[in-house]
Amino acid sequence: MQVKINGAVAEIPDNHSIDDLLLARKLPRDIVIIELNGEIIKRENWESLKLNPSDSLEIIRIIGGG
Repeated sequence: MQVKINGAVAEIPDNHSIDDLLLARKLPRDIVIIELNGEIIKRENWESLKLNPSDSLEIIRIIGGG
């Protein structure tokens, strides 16, 4: 199925969760914020929330600095 990730169309397997997506893209859970269809999604929901065709995600990486 197709979803939009950070503005680009991406093909992902059906029944993929946010956690599945992060694992596939090798993104650590502790340094990202996920926005799904304009709503911030809590980390505790990432495993159970299944993505749907035409969903729009923003994956925001937290970067520290000084």
